[in-house]
Amino acid sequence: MVAEIATDPKLDALRAQIPAVGRTGYFNAGTNGPLPLPAHDALVVAATTELEAGRIVPGVYEGSARRNHRVRAVMAGMVGAEPLEIALTHSTSEGLSTALFGLDWRRGDEIVTTSLEHPGLIGPLCLLAHRFGVTLRYAHLEHGGGDVVGAIADQISARTRVIAVSHVLWSSGAVLPLAEIAALARRHGAMTIVDAAQAAGQIPIDLHALGVDAYAMAGQKWLCGPEGTGALYVRADRLADIKPTLLRYAQIDPSGYVIPAPGANRYEIGEFYGPAILAQEAALLWLRDEVGLDWLYARTAKMGQRCWEALDRVDGVTVTTPNHRMGGLVCFQTDGLTPQEMTARLYERGTTIRYVAYPPGPTVARAACAWWNTEEEVDRLAEQVAEIVAEGPRPE
Repeated sequence: MVAEIATDPKLDALRAQIPAVGRTGYFNAGTNGPLPLPAHDALVVAATTELEAGRIVPGVYEGSARRNHRVRAVMAGMVGAEPLEIALTHSTSEGLSTALFGLDWRRGDEIVTTSLEHPGLIGPLCLLAHRFGVTLRYAHLEHGGGDVVGAIADQISARTRVIAVSHVLWSSGAVLPLAEIAALARRHGAMTIVDAAQAAGQIPIDLHALGVDAYAMAGQKWLCGPEGTGALYVRADRLADIKPTLLRYAQIDPSGYVIPAPGANRYEIGEFYGPAILAQEAALLWLRDEVGLDWLYARTAKMGQRCWEALDRVDGVTVTTPNHRMGGLVCFQTDGLTPQEMTARLYERGTTIRYVAYPPGPTVARAACAWWNTEEEVDRLAEQVAEIVAEGPRPE
């Protein structure tokens, strides 16, 4: 007999505020998290105000500045930073590009990265190589469960300027030992620039303790905000080293002299969609104040471990995520079935995951287990995977 799983009134109340999780087993925060009602409502109210009152009336500019400052402060408090170290962005890739292209590069400089990085990091790195003659050196990690620091150290030379890695690897789920990597970089006089798209909102973050120099986060994934939101952390003593690449209104005076903002908001480019920023603020406050960060992180890790163990018991399934170094992302492969087919057939059964297929990294099915998932949903995911494996591939 299967033991009955006790209900959790807090979880039930929170799930009621994210309607999408009632329609599907939602295991895809690694792409987009479900939008909670507080974020949706903030967006709709702000958009309605713009529609009815006009988008540019007295006080809008001043209000936008105050709004952005509030959001920077909320984000800073959630990740162990100071508000002046946070810039708002439209995406993780924007944040990474801002940090990487803000450095003065010389031909022959080197960047160490890994074989498992997301295109959002690899793209800017390749552009640096093409434009400035920077050499990219790759630490091959397999699935990220081995000696990551040693593999990175083996690629460092006297020409290394930057170590650019993910905090959580998108195609394996491994949480890299970031504090050790940052310490390694400092010993060699290099900077650490981090793709945190899969980290913010999934695992605990204390940026000052980690010792990294730049850390680019997504707003639409585990932080449950709308698309077009994100944040970039630049450590206060690195603000002078990372120069603004694009200048916007109010960053240059009529004489032509550049006047950067005193903090990381000097990197903010273009205009932000006000309703989206207000929705991101609402989502962050909801996560911090109503969900609770400690509870969120602990439950996400618990659901990830439950999923790992359940899938590991299924014949024909190989779980590739290293279970000694993980949060909520669980990657796996199945005998005789492509990850693409597994993903599609799970969706037919009411469970939403995704597949990752981006060489040279592995091709895997990926379940992003989060705090909103129930134990029953996790167990059902594993049961459905077992059913699909037993059924085998469908005829062409």
